[in-house]
Amino acid sequence: MKIKTILVPLDGSQNSLRSLRQALDLAVQLGASVIGLHVITEMSGFAAAHALVIGEPKWPSHVKDIMREAMRTAEKTPVPYQQVVIGGMVAGYDIVTFAEGRRNAVDLIVMARRGSILPKEAFPGSTTNFVIHKSKVPVLLVR
Repeated sequence: MKIKTILVPLDGSQNSLRSLRQALDLAVQLGASVIGLHVITEMSGFAAAHALVIGEPKWPSHVKDIMREAMRTAEKTPVPYQQVVIGGMVAGYDIVTFAEGRRNAVDLIVMARRGSILPKEAFPGSTTNFVIHKSKVPVLLVR
């Protein structure tokens, strides 16, 4: 399997930025592109059936901050990088749905494990757990 497109869910945490850096490093080696994806989970019930892509002018300020930091990180590499913000209901479900969408052609999801205190550090967070158990796209966890 050739990896052409890597998806990185971004939530503004240092863990998600670490995942992005790892994905960009991997993309350089593989000649792949990277999609940084943020899910806004405060959307309508309709979004649960069909996540809506939200144009940059409509991004809330906190989302603009998250994506700006991710763009700064990506610009330090030669990797083709695209940012996508979608409106949905449940981040894990929306990440999996986006990754498995044919037009997105995602070959690998790179995401952080969550949890900073015992016993949580031994287990992934609920979004990560959902993605690794439900996604048909391979998932690489960054520690």
